[in-house]
Amino acid sequence: MHILLVRQHFSPPSAAGSSRPFEMAKRWVANGHNVTILTSTTKFSESFELNSKINTFNLEGIDIVAVNVPYKNSFSFFRRLTSFLKFAYLCIKASKYVNAVDVVLGSSTPLTVAIPAVQISRRHNCPMVFEVRDLWPEMPIAVGALRNPFLKLIAGRLERYAYQNATRIIALSPGMASGVVSCGYPERKVTVIPNASDIERFQQGEISAQDFFESFPFLQSKKIVLYAGTIGKLNGVDYLAEIAKETLASNPEVVFVVVGSGGREEVVRRAAKRMEVLDNNFFMLGEFPKEDIPTLFQLASICTSLFINIPEMEKNSANKFFDALAAQRPIMINYSGWQRQLIEQNDIGLFVPPKDPVEASRRLLSLLDRPDLIKEMGGRSGRIGEERFSMNTLSSRALEVLKTAVKVHGQ
Repeated sequence: MHILLVRQHFSPPSAAGSSRPFEMAKRWVANGHNVTILTSTTKFSESFELNSKINTFNLEGIDIVAVNVPYKNSFSFFRRLTSFLKFAYLCIKASKYVNAVDVVLGSSTPLTVAIPAVQISRRHNCPMVFEVRDLWPEMPIAVGALRNPFLKLIAGRLERYAYQNATRIIALSPGMASGVVSCGYPERKVTVIPNASDIERFQQGEISAQDFFESFPFLQSKKIVLYAGTIGKLNGVDYLAEIAKETLASNPEVVFVVVGSGGREEVVRRAAKRMEVLDNNFFMLGEFPKEDIPTLFQLASICTSLFINIPEMEKNSANKFFDALAAQRPIMINYSGWQRQLIEQNDIGLFVPPKDPVEASRRLLSLLDRPDLIKEMGGRSGRIGEERFSMNTLSSRALEVLKTAVKVHGQ
């Protein structure tokens, strides 16, 4: 079976970002399938020698077709929209480099990925499976990024266009699945496949603890509270700086480490500086290569997943949450929903209030004072990751959805 994955934001192993598409594609290739990923050049370094509008190469057995479309989280809304539309247009042109396809997997966000996914599936007379990684336009409307009534109308129609042309839908959380069904899509055709815990990858990192502490000696012998992910408007990482402020006087041995980049990076930096915690007990280390992330998680006492306080974020399926499971670390979150239920039902971390840094600090310090409990929580966290969210299991489940779509289409 030849699987074509259309995904604008794809990260190779050497870059920061979600490892889900690459790791799943590797497993599908190992199972004897051909996989082509149609993506943008944004996450590829200069070592890939991307010199044209459309670039083709092979990455560990996976065929890559990368179109030259710039994108940054810091772009304005309309510049991002331009990037999304340009990607959709160039994908359709670039599809001529793709041989006969059995199934197209269109992965949003952005929702505009549906345009080339549908068109290419029609050209190859094959089914299109749509992966919902965020509910659009619900999310941009909720955060105020999409306000124009006309654009809201267009976005709503594009959402229906994506669902109506999908043979099957993969949703990354139960809440996302419910959102798809509420639009009239048959529930029996929706499969929930959340982000995965890549247990094998997190068993060892490419850098050693010694190498890390040689680079960052001020973190040695500290209790590290780690945030590793995008620093965007939705993430609300400045709240972690507020917690750091409340924690500093009580226990200066606790440090808050932020790894990643994004449009709100300087906002968070300025907030931390204003609160006098920046480079004191709150450190922003920038982006790390994906292969070094497991080491950071292993060195952390507690890992975090954060979002701004809006109900829509309760449906998220953040990579960092599942990376904590893979690394066998307790998880601290500041939002409710299915992940809070998972934490509390299995005692694998803690929930802190989203607008009360004093109470959040108190709960965090209470846990950090119990190394025995942290170890127990980490063990349970790892078991949950392996039993319910392992990359091997979820990639197999996704492959079955693709096979079913091909079978149904051929009837």
